[in-house]
Amino acid sequence: MSYPDDHPLSGAFLANRLDRLADLIALQGEALLRDAGLDMPSRTVSLMLLIGDHGKLSAADAADLLGHPHQLVTQRAELLIDLGLISRKSDPADGRRKILTLSAQGKTQYARLQRKLSEAAEAFAALFDEIGCDLSAMAAKTQAALERKSLLERIKKNASARGRVRA
Repeated sequence: MSYPDDHPLSGAFLANRLDRLADLIALQGEALLRDAGLDMPSRTVSLMLLIGDHGKLSAADAADLLGHPHQLVTQRAELLIDLGLISRKSDPADGRRKILTLSAQGKTQYARLQRKLSEAAEAFAALFDEIGCDLSAMAAKTQAALERKSLLERIKKNASARGRVRA
């Protein structure tokens, strides 16, 4: 437990708790990948999978599909390039555009990654049964609700409702 977890206002520290959960999953993902003989950092898995699924795409396209900033995708692509898992080449149709593809080693790792992710999906399904909540679905539902109405809008609405009750 950390200070925000025990604080009377702990409900306001959801992002802190979710960050720590994401870090824990990523850390355990590192062990999972090592156990499977996969050479990529866990935070690059979604990019590796995306490139493998599409065959080739630009970092900008990958950023759009993953919902990540272009700079983050570029940094993760650099890690995969340094590991020899993907390559980056100029697009023959547009020299400014760079295309990411799997290397031969990357194709082997991609196939192994798909099998390991299938096992991870089963493990998460069992975990969600254990905790009585599909956390992934709830995270998506929460994100959609906050995109419809921001936290600030919700606070102002609650304050306004409290003001009417007191009057």
